[in-house]
Amino acid sequence: MISKIISSFGISDIFSLLIIFIIIYVTQYYYRYFTRPNPLPGPFPLPILGNIHQKGSLSRKDWLMSLHKKYGDMFEINLTGSRFIVLCKPELIENMNISSTKTKYPISLQISEGFREYGLNGLGVANNNDFKSWKYHRQFFSQAMMAPSFNYQAIEWTNELWNEMESYWNNLEENQELDLIKWMHRFKNEIIFRISTGVKTDVVASYYKGILLKNNIINSLNEDEKRKIEESEKFIQSIKIFSRGIVHFFMFNKFIRHYVPFIRGKTISLLKNRDYLFDKIYDIIKKRRIEIENTPLDQPLRHDMLTTYITANTPRDINNIKHVDVDLLRPMTDEEIFGNILDAIAGGTDTTANLFCFIVYYLGQYPEVKKRLRQELDAVFGNDFTKPVTYKDLDQLHYCDAVIKEVTRVCPIAFSIGRVNVEKDEVGGFNWPEYTKFSLFYFAIMRHKNYWTDPEKFDPDRFYNIEESNKYLLEKQHVKNTFNMFGGGIRICPGRKLAMIELKCLLALIYRKYDLELADKNAPLNHSADFVANCNELIVKFKHRKF
Repeated sequence: MISKIISSFGISDIFSLLIIFIIIYVTQYYYRYFTRPNPLPGPFPLPILGNIHQKGSLSRKDWLMSLHKKYGDMFEINLTGSRFIVLCKPELIENMNISSTKTKYPISLQISEGFREYGLNGLGVANNNDFKSWKYHRQFFSQAMMAPSFNYQAIEWTNELWNEMESYWNNLEENQELDLIKWMHRFKNEIIFRISTGVKTDVVASYYKGILLKNNIINSLNEDEKRKIEESEKFIQSIKIFSRGIVHFFMFNKFIRHYVPFIRGKTISLLKNRDYLFDKIYDIIKKRRIEIENTPLDQPLRHDMLTTYITANTPRDINNIKHVDVDLLRPMTDEEIFGNILDAIAGGTDTTANLFCFIVYYLGQYPEVKKRLRQELDAVFGNDFTKPVTYKDLDQLHYCDAVIKEVTRVCPIAFSIGRVNVEKDEVGGFNWPEYTKFSLFYFAIMRHKNYWTDPEKFDPDRFYNIEESNKYLLEKQHVKNTFNMFGGGIRICPGRKLAMIELKCLLALIYRKYDLELADKNAPLNHSADFVANCNELIVKFKHRKF
């Protein structure tokens, strides 16, 4: 019936209807825009596009910073048809990082249709907006990540993997240039993969063999070795592509993603990569479940995150925590297990790998900071370069801790963090309705001249012995409210302790014995910052340290 009606229209009639539809849509769009509550300064949006066309070639971080300079500490932007209130001042976000479960801001980001299409359905921990479900999953995630025995194991594995990677670096030609981010992606992936699934992936070894083959240091590999290299590289790249693809589904609405040339091709490619990555993780879950089912009841199961999730609330439960709501005392589904493992792998690979490379870059730019870092390492470890790093050693690395924090301040990985209120609240002198989307722009907050002394200056001393220092008076008063490294409130990153352990451990293992010298000290940091900050390339020379 409908097709007959449509066929009765001529081309001019269809064109007229299209024009009428566009006029109605545009009229409604701008009616909602001009009657929106609490209008704030910000760039003027266009229908469908919002403000995305005004970003141009800038990264999202630099674009937001340019808007901050133009519109001030509180402004608005429109992305994917949604309004975001961008906050760049500590006083504006005080209520958003309260750790109490009674917070009005328990949600980081609402799950948009773009996120759902990309497979970010709110399962697991990171994007889970169902409070009961989130609490259920968070207890297992935190139990694994925060337990002392887990931290000791993480240090042991980091020592072990570094010894392996050190042997590879020493086997390469003297002063050979390395793209550090490629090594670090694989190093961090292998650590987090072992933590989350109990499986050693050998992606570092595969990458090393690939370099040997490429540089004709070895003539050939057998077919099995070649297959392992190809598969490990494909898997590593799939995680990287998936993580960076999040911004695509965040910035573009469904119409743009699927109908605009070039962007449509990117969407298809990202979805294909998503399917490959998801299939790999589900296959790992399936194999581990079969392995557990085939393990006799009198034999213990290994302790890793995947085993924790599979056995949760079953006769083979290896967990100790039982204090949850009665309706959640049930085994996890494969979909829920998948969500948690994806959170661990995606969240634990890129973030620490990129931050470590940023630290190496700034140590290369500031030799006096590197010198002080080494003085601390010498005081803690002495001349024994073979001694494994211990948990006790890491507790003594206070200047190392300060360096990590200062690099985070000037070049944060999570430069913008979302918050959504579930109750009405006052922010910036305005009353906001439920489910208003806020963006806490920490890149601006951690450089705000009203709260930081010489904010553009790189100086770890602002985090070192701060209580005794008279140099950074503003930091003494405001640093707790203006510095963010792992989020805040109930949504603070559950892997924060592991991240600091890995960073400090690896810095100690490398810089007490070796040097990572920038190949081009005059080159700017090659990075991008759309959803999170990513190191695109960092060419370094690996050398024995000169004493």
